Amino acid sequence: MQKLNILNTREVKKIKEIILEDYGYFPEEEYAYLQSEKGKNDKEKIYLVNKDLARIDLKKLRIDKLGLYFAELKDNHIRLSKEGVQLLGKLAEDNKKELKNVVELNKKEVKSYFNGDDLEKDLGDKNRFILLRYQKEFLGCAKYKDQKILNFLPKIHRGEVILE
Repeated sequence: MQKLNILNTREVKKIKEIILEDYGYFPEEEYAYLQSEKGKNDKEKIYLVNKDLARIDLKKLRIDKLGLYFAELKDNHIRLSKEGVQLLGKLAEDNKKELKNVVELNKKEVKSYFNGDDLEKDLGDKNRFILLRYQKEFLGCAKYKDQKILNFLPKIHRGEVILE
């Protein structure tokens, strides 16, 4: 059972600054942000819930999972979850905002990505997290390092992809 803490305004502001810097957009919608306590590898998971739900005293409940797994915070870097990328992409599109660090993949790259392979691609010298998109669909978040897109796609989402 994981322990979740409701983030205060200052903590949400820090997350907002990182996401704005890395991806160029932060959801304007009113969400409450929950953060799991540090676990293996000092990763802290961020979850989104409806603000009304945040009024509940979580310490009195035995909760296994709550909210949408949005991102992972580690060493002042945020790696968005697959669902977090899709939500951010949809909200940015709805608000007519352009996201930064979006990499368009072709059909061959998408198939390779869903097989769990790292992708060889020259996106410059700067190591960073990037958002992957095929046509208009956001696929997830990956780390770009040394001319490679490192695959973070969970095994449960991997497999044969049917593309038109």
